[in-house]
Amino acid sequence: MTELQAARLTDRVKADLGSLIARQNLKPGDKLPATEQLCTEFAVSRTVVREAIASLKAEGRLRSLRGSGVYVSEPAKPTGGSMFMEAPQDIGDVLDFMEFRMSIEIEAAGLAAERRTETNLLRMEQSMSQFARQLEDNSLGTEADRAFHRAIADATNNQRFRIFVDEMGDRLLPRRALRAGFGDETEKHLFLDVIQTEHRRIFDAISARKPDEARQAMRQHLEGGRKRYREWSLAHDTSL
Repeated sequence: MTELQAARLTDRVKADLGSLIARQNLKPGDKLPATEQLCTEFAVSRTVVREAIASLKAEGRLRSLRGSGVYVSEPAKPTGGSMFMEAPQDIGDVLDFMEFRMSIEIEAAGLAAERRTETNLLRMEQSMSQFARQLEDNSLGTEADRAFHRAIADATNNQRFRIFVDEMGDRLLPRRALRAGFGDETEKHLFLDVIQTEHRRIFDAISARKPDEARQAMRQHLEGGRKRYREWSLAHDTSL
């Protein structure tokens, strides 16, 4: 099966799930049938059902409770408050927020490459060294990671980028709140080693004053983060 065919099959199962919810008159809080039952009803594999459910969860139409199952979500409520989620309670929130970060931090990396000073580079290097030390201490490296992105925001010489990173606070890096998703220490270290390598690539481009390369490196870093969180969620979602 080609990637396009798989995507179309997933879309078809999403539509089938919507029809099932309407046909059975399922309300917010009602539980979906078990994954095995859905596979039989829709004549597809478990993987396709998982992909369809993950997509509907990202859209806020379903939610899962670890070890319990998948449930119909409450309709989204319009708010006039902050654009920042209060906490990463759902992987769909995390993925949406990562996408939002991309629209800001990719450009920040490019501007940092154009405007950075030696002091800015020193702060980035200090944060990367701190990240490496925290990994040796079996830490998740969130403080050093946030310091690295803050140093890039500083290097833009535009306080709006600094405000963005500061206001996000711990929400910038959801892995602490989602810590239970790591299967073991080896998986966690592989996850963080990739981040460390991506930070180095961003730093090298900024240091060399190559804005296009800096933007591309930041794009790859954040797109990789979205992909890793999504795959991580699918691999450890015991409700499916």
